This record gives sequence, structure tokens and C-alpha cells, in this order.
Amino acid sequence: MFDIRIEGKAPIYEQLYEKISGLITSGVLSAGERLPTVRETARSLGINPNTVQRAYNRLEQEGFIYSIPAKGSYVSDNKAALDAKLKKASDELKQSMISAKNAGLPKETAKKIIDEIWH
Repeated sequence: MFDIRIEGKAPIYEQLYEKISGLITSGVLSAGERLPTVRETARSLGINPNTVQRAYNRLEQEGFIYSIPAKGSYVSDNKAALDAKLKKASDELKQSMISAKNAGLPKETAKKIIDEIWH
């Protein structure tokens, strides 16, 4: 379910947080959907359960998921959390585009990059 790069520079819990929150904001995971347990996720990814728990805790703190004791973690219908993540992504993209423009990147090249990403 989750595709993370363990060899990446970012800590594994952050990679997992980004992947799950992205699946939620893109609608792949919908409100009310149950997430795999911490142990299931850790086992399937070959990582420490504490790492998964740290990612789940952050997701819960930011309103992406909620937990029910002895029942599991579920995707929240918290629109504010989704909107905040999309706004952050939009702001980051804008800053990157400004940097690219200031560096002299042609507009057509930027469009090609965007098309590659969305296809």
C-alpha cells in the first residue's frame, strides 16, 4: 500500500507521513477507511513499529486520521487538514517556480516538467 524510499535523506517516519497524507488528500484513501495496523505496516515495509507509530501520531495530530482504541486508525473527514496540506504544496510549488524563473528556466521547459509529473 505504501511506497517509501528507505534510503532517502528524509527520516522514514516523515516519508511514511508524506505518503499517507498524500494518499488521503488525493482521495486514494477516503474518509472512514481503516488504515493497516502499525504492526501490519511495519511488517510489510520491514521497518520498526515505533517508526510507523510516529508517522501515525503525526497524522492524527494534524487531523488526517483518528484512532479508536482496540479498533484501529481511520481516515478523518477533516477538510481543514486536507486544505492545509494542499495550500502548503501550492505555496512550495509557487516558490520553486519563482526560483526556476529567476534562474532563467524557460516557461516551456517548466510546462514540460509539469506535464511529465502529471502523466
